[in-house]
Amino acid sequence: MEGYKQFTWSFKMSDLFQKSDVEIFNKRFALTTKYLPKNLIARDQQINEVVNLVRPMLSYGEPKNAMIYGKTGTGKTVVVKYVLNKLEKKTKEENFKISSVFINCKAVNTTIRIILEILDTIAPEEKIQRSGLSTSEYYNFLWKILNQKGLSVIIVFDEIDQLNDHNILYNLSRAGENQNLEFENSIGIIGLSNDLFFSDQIEPRIISSLNSRDFVFPPYNANQLIQILEDRVDIAFEKGVLDYGVIPLCAAYSAQEHGDARKALMLLENAGEIAECENAQKVLESHVKKGYELLNTNCLLEMVKTLPIQSKIILYTIIELVRKKGKITTGQVEEHYKEICKKVGFRVLERTSISKLISELDMIGLVNAPVQHRGRFGKTRLISLCNDDKLIENVLFEDPSLKNLAPIFTRPQ
Repeated sequence: MEGYKQFTWSFKMSDLFQKSDVEIFNKRFALTTKYLPKNLIARDQQINEVVNLVRPMLSYGEPKNAMIYGKTGTGKTVVVKYVLNKLEKKTKEENFKISSVFINCKAVNTTIRIILEILDTIAPEEKIQRSGLSTSEYYNFLWKILNQKGLSVIIVFDEIDQLNDHNILYNLSRAGENQNLEFENSIGIIGLSNDLFFSDQIEPRIISSLNSRDFVFPPYNANQLIQILEDRVDIAFEKGVLDYGVIPLCAAYSAQEHGDARKALMLLENAGEIAECENAQKVLESHVKKGYELLNTNCLLEMVKTLPIQSKIILYTIIELVRKKGKITTGQVEEHYKEICKKVGFRVLERTSISKLISELDMIGLVNAPVQHRGRFGKTRLISLCNDDKLIENVLFEDPSLKNLAPIFTRPQ
């Protein structure tokens, strides 16, 4: 990316970890995604929605299943973790037997591995055979443990669209009805995804069994991002090291693009790191601008990795067509996309859904797709690429679910 510069420390070998003359950071972890703040900003409604899902468990009722959608950085995971942490404290105070399990489906996406992950969380003392058993035997072991412990469990599937087999959602949601569990025990399922079309990929019988409530988390606006950053800086930075305009500028950059709190925090951390490297007295707006340049390159790759599968296929299609034809139209993308889906066995979306995904790729800056009016012929988008197509393609081909696409495209030499 033009103008990109990596900022690094430049010390002699004997001074590798020498501190700057000015201390910028205090507890830097407060700017990371692993940090769970005491209070969540601008998510009261979403917190209440998740609370209402699990509240029945406090009166020995069945929790409600849910699918929570939203772009990266809109607070899906942090809200669910926040509510379940509060639930855990409540259950300890009142002796309820309730546990929660977080499954990252990007890393753990097969049925047996998911069951083992659940068992490792709820029964770490059990010595479980890791292989050689049938899937039904692992299920039976899970039912046995839950019944023996008299335990109810909330299972959170983060990036649920990465699941290999959706049948596990059916089997877990039907456990009580199928009399696998005692009456007082229950299983609740919460799925998190940035793919608004994920439910279209699930069989109707599974949708019916889940009977889930669907929520969409909106992006943060600039004022909300300012509040989030201000809540973290007292922990993350030394007092007085941030110039007045730093936080508003970080919030403005992030709000204009995606309303992504994660990106706002990363931008603020980058700005602080650059100030340290320059041995500056304060973090200034100029450091934010340099950090933004650095972040855009890093975030581009991360953004491509986290795209839903259909968005990745659309992006593949655009890369292939732009290489051959230059700027292209929505109709050309649709025609070539359908050919690719049929060849590799993916479900084909309708034109409206394809257009929406192109709009999203345009919004996040991966493609440039302005609407062109063509008089009596209506309107279309004239689509081109915004970034290095080779770099994007290499990241896309890292997704194991897309390995069958590789032979279809002409890879750059």
